[in-house]
Amino acid sequence: MNFPEGNDAEEIIRKLNDLAKNDFDPHSKRMWGHIYYAGLKDVVELARKAYLMYMDKTMLDFTCFPSLLRMEKEVVRITASLLQGDEETVGNFTYGGTESIMLAMKAAREKFRKEKGKDVVPEVVLPATAHPAFWKSAEYLGMKCLRAKLDDELRADVESVKELINAKTAMIVGSAPNYPFGVVDDVSSLADVANDHKLWLHVDACLGGFHLPFFRELGEEIPDFDFSVEGVHSISADFHKYGLSPRGASVVLYRNAKLREGQIFVMASWPGYPLVNTAVLSTRSAGTLAATWAVMNYLGFDGYLRLAEKTLYAKKRLIEGLRELGLELIGKPEGAVMAFTSDKHNLFKVSTLMAEKGWYVQSQPGSKALGFPRSLHFSVIPAHADVVDEFIKDMEEVLPKAVESYPDVSSFDLSNLKFREDGLPEDSELISELIHSMPPEVVESVFKHFINELIFR
Repeated sequence: MNFPEGNDAEEIIRKLNDLAKNDFDPHSKRMWGHIYYAGLKDVVELARKAYLMYMDKTMLDFTCFPSLLRMEKEVVRITASLLQGDEETVGNFTYGGTESIMLAMKAAREKFRKEKGKDVVPEVVLPATAHPAFWKSAEYLGMKCLRAKLDDELRADVESVKELINAKTAMIVGSAPNYPFGVVDDVSSLADVANDHKLWLHVDACLGGFHLPFFRELGEEIPDFDFSVEGVHSISADFHKYGLSPRGASVVLYRNAKLREGQIFVMASWPGYPLVNTAVLSTRSAGTLAATWAVMNYLGFDGYLRLAEKTLYAKKRLIEGLRELGLELIGKPEGAVMAFTSDKHNLFKVSTLMAEKGWYVQSQPGSKALGFPRSLHFSVIPAHADVVDEFIKDMEEVLPKAVESYPDVSSFDLSNLKFREDGLPEDSELISELIHSMPPEVVESVFKHFINELIFR
């Protein structure tokens, strides 16, 4: 039996610290991806206190803990107001953007089934830059995704969207902004299409929901993307990104309660209590809800605005600095995320060399088959305002060391891959180049095999 023997608390903490020795520090201000840190210790401490206060309370049954219902309604109301909703706007707290997206797709599917019947597989038309969560949700929900082309500015090509719409279309999607390049889709034009065809339009604002409105307040030109656009049915927005709350925390909003109807699951035909779920998960800790409520009430509008100002400064300084070093900004990102490419540098090597200096820089393999270039991806956060100049200086030192060509993987045998002690592949640069070079469907098949057979063993 492979079950651990009991240990004292100090030994457990020592082991945890040992396990984390190769992890990046999420509060170091040196991560340009996966972490959304305000750079304020008081915000982190408050969130942790609130989380611990509610960690043992479950969101399964709010009749046991009525404070949870109140907090959920309050964070939904605040977000709806920020995204130009009105008194008819409703929504629910979820544990992440994928869950928010999945719920909106389920609601759209149920509406479609009522109108078209259950014998048709509902389709979702979305741009090539839409988050994979839509494809994942479609796989779970028995739906089908159709990929629309992009225009010259890397936004959803509206004409391509129109061409893909048919009698089986249940939803069309826009991003605000998309993750790969930080570009906001033309939601107003997509809404015109949705209105003309009487279709559901979902806006994925998981990234932008809590910084684009503040960027606009600071004078940036941000296209309309929220409920101010007639035709937007639902919006997803993540608290745990630029809302600066702990993982996982998100919200799905609907223009009115009628649209939300298909999201809700109720089961009474069994011997137990009637089960009511407004989210995918049933039992879930209320810790992240309480932490989100606490952070939003602590920072307030002015606090978020000040942090957005820091983010905007870091974004503009990063663009200026990396362009001066010869990197090329991809597109015209309105959001706080962006990507740079180069035909003179091995960008995967850049990520490796910057990691040796203590920086996390995400390399996007792109796809040769789909026509997307290799790039370096940056999620700019308020804390980066304090370190952006230091980062650019280190990039200036690293770039001349990363001018060799990418490895030739045309005849590489995947069985020759070597793995580290922690189970991850040894050569991340090689992996990235393989991903870039192989057709996406091959990448997906190979990854599924390696994850199933090698990584999680």
